[in-house]
Amino acid sequence: MNDNENKKTIVFPKGIPGFEDHTTFILEKEEDSPIVHLESAKDKEVGFVLFPPQLYFKNYLSKIEFGSEEVEALEITAEDTVEIWAIITLCLSDISKSTVNLRAPIVINPRTNQGFQFILNDENYSSRQQLFVDGQQEDKDRSNEEGAVG
Repeated sequence: MNDNENKKTIVFPKGIPGFEDHTTFILEKEEDSPIVHLESAKDKEVGFVLFPPQLYFKNYLSKIEFGSEEVEALEITAEDTVEIWAIITLCLSDISKSTVNLRAPIVINPRTNQGFQFILNDENYSSRQQLFVDGQQEDKDRSNEEGAVG
């Protein structure tokens, strides 16, 4: 598959936890939306909806320290800028109950098209952070310490 502006192939050398046998994914951007789709190239039934968490959580991972495992998996150099994504769990029957996983961000090196899912040991980040409060988006300036996005 040829990469283009809206679609590119991302390789997760170690897979994604729970989906270790899926190492190649297609990242597809939605037009005029911050949301992207990450779909397994091996099985179209395996996929994730992602969005940039800094959009709603201004202080989320403002500085991230990579260990040797992550540097190797992402092929990071000092010049690289990585993309940080969070997996959204959509509640289609009530969108206000949708959550985002801040505990395990997806990190992608756009230069190498390598990806890695981090499991953070920081108790301040939830794997089921509510995306909306009372069905409405909150003020976008709220920080992740306040526990709401919007």
